[in-house]
Amino acid sequence: MSIAGGLLVCMLAACGQLGTAAPVVTGAPALVSDAQHECVHVHRPGRQVLQLPAPEGGWSGHPQAVVVLNALSGEVDIRHGQRDRCGTLADARTLDSRFRAGVGTVLVPDAGDTAPIEIEYDANPLPLWRPIVQLGEPAPVQRADIGRFAIRVASLAVVLTLVMSALLSFVATRERAFLTYATTVSVFAIWLALLSGMWAWPRPWLPIAGFAVEAMVGLAVALVGVTTLALVRQSWLRRRLPQVERGVRWGARALVIAGLCAPLLPPVVLATMSVATEVGFYLLALAFAGVAITALARRRGGGASLLAGVLPFLAVAALEAFAPMTLALWKVEAFMLSGGWLALTCSMVLTLRLGMLRQQRDEMTRLAQTDPLTGLPNRRAALEQLERSIEAARASGAPLTVAFIDLDHFKRINDLYGHECGDRVLRHVAHALRGAFRSADHVARMGGEEFLVILPGADPDHARMRVDTLRAMLASTGVVLDKPGMQVTLSAGISALRADDAGVDALLQRADTAMYAAKHAGRDRTELESPQPALVD
Repeated sequence: MSIAGGLLVCMLAACGQLGTAAPVVTGAPALVSDAQHECVHVHRPGRQVLQLPAPEGGWSGHPQAVVVLNALSGEVDIRHGQRDRCGTLADARTLDSRFRAGVGTVLVPDAGDTAPIEIEYDANPLPLWRPIVQLGEPAPVQRADIGRFAIRVASLAVVLTLVMSALLSFVATRERAFLTYATTVSVFAIWLALLSGMWAWPRPWLPIAGFAVEAMVGLAVALVGVTTLALVRQSWLRRRLPQVERGVRWGARALVIAGLCAPLLPPVVLATMSVATEVGFYLLALAFAGVAITALARRRGGGASLLAGVLPFLAVAALEAFAPMTLALWKVEAFMLSGGWLALTCSMVLTLRLGMLRQQRDEMTRLAQTDPLTGLPNRRAALEQLERSIEAARASGAPLTVAFIDLDHFKRINDLYGHECGDRVLRHVAHALRGAFRSADHVARMGGEEFLVILPGADPDHARMRVDTLRAMLASTGVVLDKPGMQVTLSAGISALRADDAGVDALLQRADTAMYAAKHAGRDRTELESPQPALVD
């Protein structure tokens, strides 16, 4: 039996019997329960009391689910008769496990009971974020609560995924823009966690006990500045109006400082700041929508991505202005989805912009390694390619041959027909070189009328045959260029890589020596290096 077969048998035997999987049991019996806040039937000053009256004729005797959402601070107390449930979004361990997005419970008033269900909670410190109370049959209310919770988890997961993606891109590219984006979106993820209560699920994981609202307002103020700066940078304003970007940069810094000071502000100032921040962000979204539409109308870049990023927030702003009660029911989820979409749009723009920068960099590299007259690789590119070809030949043991080519009496062509005609001759020679040699060969212009051909896997005889093909193609240059009587010939030297060659210099020197030997022998001919090169080890 093979080792793999023995291991398979041992693995199956470890399960108890072949074909039967042993169960895995984890955990231990519960000895304690999560601590619950003690509910006190005493109305504390400053807290709001809401009564849900019984229907006409009293309660039906069926279970009644009650959920309080957007209670951003303090404790929520839900009671009816002797039944009392209290909890806080600042610690999910105090919540009824049947409800995850808010503080809720299920009450069962006696049939015919007319006593109202009483809800007591702290006044909302943020005026534009209204508390939501849901009452109804437990199953539909629980499904709606689970839907809200799923949206919040999914939105936060998308944002965190974008953070990880940006960090990985930064590690791979070392582009600072990705690190800046990852930092900004990380702060945004924390704000979403504070807004949705996810920062306290399954237990508080941020050290901000008692300051969750202050932290949420402060981060919102800072994020408005940073988001504004990011939107300016991805719009055409950065190129057309650089002074606007400078002003926004200083404004963003001021907003960050104001956000850091939020925990020190009194509640009235904090509430005013939250309203101003939200309204200001709506106005900024509207302004950037105008900028985006202008860019699209004038066919400038960045307009479509900018408009796509702010469009969801424009819908939220419209609902806040014309249907605030409708928005209040799903405002947290609307902000999380819109914010996640904006982060995704900025990530896409950043990635596309990086791709464009890479294309521009690659194009600059190509231009730096290309001869502008003939379009062939230049001397620098040829030497780099020759080094790579030598390494590949030594690794594989395959032969490597180079041909050094020089046009005969090229100065006479320039003198007789002019430099413009000389340039046409060089371009024609470059075209003929591409046609005479294989696609696997590398052709380059070394300067002036000198060319180098690198032939991986070819021996000198094959290189000579290719050069002879090139010579035959150049014989008709005068006819092709409409210069009757013009003769274009070449002298070529061929050398092959030897086992004792230390690098490119010796190989090129032998090819150059062979080329000059062809010149001295009468031109219009090809010479091989002497003595015959040895085979590569």
